[in-house]
Amino acid sequence: MNHSLTPEEETDRKKVSSRLGHIKRRLKRDEPLTGDLLEMALDITGFPDIAEKLKDGEKLNDYEYHLFVEVELLHARLGARNL
Repeated sequence: MNHSLTPEEETDRKKVSSRLGHIKRRLKRDEPLTGDLLEMALDITGFPDIAEKLKDGEKLNDYEYHLFVEVELLHARLGARNL
């Protein structure tokens, strides 16, 4: 599909992509998510156990990390391309 984004859509896409990158980096460093990043992560995840750990600032185990970062965040990032 080859459709061009308006400047506003491109700006929104970049903002979303940047925020997703912040989430990934913080989780990789075992830092808790707070504020808008936490809210965005909670909106993205479809797994209640992961959501609870994110809310509590707990470290995700390897499997949860894979599901959230490498599957759900990637899916969200790809979706941001099609705003």
